[in-house]
Amino acid sequence: MKLSDFDFRIWDKNHKGCNNENCKCQSKFIYGEEAKVRLSEFKDEDVEIELYVGFYDANDKKIYEGDILKIENKTLAKVEFNLNDGFFYTTISEKKEFTYKFGFHTKGDLEIIGNIHENHELLKC
Repeated sequence: MKLSDFDFRIWDKNHKGCNNENCKCQSKFIYGEEAKVRLSEFKDEDVEIELYVGFYDANDKKIYEGDILKIENKTLAKVEFNLNDGFFYTTISEKKEFTYKFGFHTKGDLEIIGNIHENHELLKC
């Protein structure tokens, strides 16, 4: 990945949204340039910064840390970053029984079906 490809999203833990259910501001995620500009507005304890892993899913959506993926149309896995070795992994189940380094999968094998903030129940075993 080149530096120009570096991207992240912000999960704003305290965001309330507005009263319009159809408004895009309902999402607690902030992406792209807006995330880069607004990052300094937040306290560390109010947000989670989730890095873009450098891959897209089968629907051409960027895959970020914290996403829940369906692998090969059957296995559910969480995307995590390991500070010790600097790699992104897909981890199957909360017990971390099976872990695969990113790059092992091909684009067609992966589909984002949620994220750990809004859909954590998908990973319950």
